[in-house]
Amino acid sequence: MATRDRPSFEEMCRTFPIRTGLFTFGPLAVGAAQSLNAVAHGTNLWIVALIAAAMVAYSVLVTNYHLASFRRRTIYGSIE
Repeated sequence: MATRDRPSFEEMCRTFPIRTGLFTFGPLAVGAAQSLNAVAHGTNLWIVALIAAAMVAYSVLVTNYHLASFRRRTIYGSIE
């Protein structure tokens, strides 16, 4: 739940839509594209599954980092 002291993910999306989209949904799109490419070309799915899992983990970690940074900037009032 978002409060004045704890901004939400949606507020971060409204404030920084491009950065949020790039770092949250970009890696997920790359993982999905890699999976579709592997299925289309008949490559080893285990390797692609590891790459897709790494992309999901990267997306989660980077999104959490950016959300924490956004919350810190919002609390201290230093958002440009």
